[in-house]
Amino acid sequence: MPKATSKHLEEWANPRTVILTTTLLLAALWVVVAVSATTARQYSIATASDLLQRMTLAVDVQTRQHMRLFDALFIACEHWLTENPGRDPRHDPGFHKLVADLGVGARDRLAIRLLDEQGRTVDVLNSAAASPAGDADAGEAAHLAGEGIHIGNPIAHQAPGGRPGLPIMRAFKRPSHGIRGLVVVVDLATLTGIYDQQRPPTGGAIALVRHDGTVLARAPEEGAPPGRTLATAPYWRQLASPGRGVLVLDAPMDTAGTGEIVAYSSMAEYSLTVLVSEDYDQVLAPWRRQTLWVLLLACGITAPMLVVAYRSLRLLKALALQDAQLHRLATSDPLTGTGSRQHFVETLDADLARVRSGDASLTVLLFDIDFFKRLNDGYGHAVGDQVLISFVGAAKSCLRDEDLIGRLGAGEFAILLPNTGVDRALRVAARIREQTARIAIATDDGTVRFTSSTGVTAALATDASTDVLLKRAGVALHQAKAKGYDRIEVA
Repeated sequence: MPKATSKHLEEWANPRTVILTTTLLLAALWVVVAVSATTARQYSIATASDLLQRMTLAVDVQTRQHMRLFDALFIACEHWLTENPGRDPRHDPGFHKLVADLGVGARDRLAIRLLDEQGRTVDVLNSAAASPAGDADAGEAAHLAGEGIHIGNPIAHQAPGGRPGLPIMRAFKRPSHGIRGLVVVVDLATLTGIYDQQRPPTGGAIALVRHDGTVLARAPEEGAPPGRTLATAPYWRQLASPGRGVLVLDAPMDTAGTGEIVAYSSMAEYSLTVLVSEDYDQVLAPWRRQTLWVLLLACGITAPMLVVAYRSLRLLKALALQDAQLHRLATSDPLTGTGSRQHFVETLDADLARVRSGDASLTVLLFDIDFFKRLNDGYGHAVGDQVLISFVGAAKSCLRDEDLIGRLGAGEFAILLPNTGVDRALRVAARIREQTARIAIATDDGTVRFTSSTGVTAALATDASTDVLLKRAGVALHQAKAKGYDRIEVA
């Protein structure tokens, strides 16, 4: 169970896992941030669009009510003319009283005038005084044909009090006494004041536009004052289309800025369109503030995660180096760099298992430096260490990469020769013996030379354990020593 737990921890505690996990977590975090920001932006635009549509509907309904009131005024006046064909409305007290009654409460906001066939207007409630001949805007009504209300261009100084006004005209079906129709001049300031109370509070605007693109009224008046045309604006054709809708414009249609959201409602029977707009930046300002905080929070999460990942990677690197050092200490001899006794025996046990299964062959060489204790004591440990290091160097020069040399005792070494028979093992042992004989170590007390005795044995499928195999190699080694040292014997 502890081994399984350790293995599980090793699988997780590695640089690749740390990098992958950190990357996935950060990717998930920023995907959530991006999706939430996009969703919140769409929600902000949709909410603003819905609000503008509702405001547009309210302004549409209110404007229609005003137009129906004007239409009722026109019908009442025309009905009086029909009922009184012999009476001149310019001078008849009865008609004056009718107009006065219809305009009760609105004398300071609108003027009711008769329009003659020459295009002149007569203020009904002002002693029937004719207007100057230059009243061209009202005069266009002299050429009206058909039924219904016609709204002219805004005119200056024609509303009550000499203020700019909006002429709303209708031709009579049967002209009487030279009167072609009726004109109601609505005070523009009153109309824009009503719109100003209803428009969006954050940089929004409400405009009443004729279908030819002429701005009739706008609150506030900045950007597109009454009388200006929007017919050349790139989005006007869509805004003037029948029905209702919302457009998100990349650039504002009649003001300076970055863009706007415009809701429109067409009143085909009056050839009018109501526009309610709001500045795009103002709509998205709360979203930008919220997104900024979300980004700061995401960065606040990302930075510590990157720091933790970096520190973890450095810690894992240090642990890997430490583990490599521990592994090297556990599996190798610190002095000679050969395999330790434990590592050698573990490797021998694994190779012996393959021999038992019939998948491989194996030969073991057991070396012992002749009279090593005498050399170590007589010349000192430093020279003894040089003897060991020199022997290992000579032995490795005769071995393959897959061969393994391990130190079993003070001057005793063992070599594993996988997939090797006794004959080849003897040749390897002979080369090592020859290389050892060439070693000469200079000391203060003269040159040190030494030899080694070797025991050779092949692993058998019947060997029950590594101890049996090593014991047999030890027997061969003792035979070599018994026969005079510096010999190779096989057991």
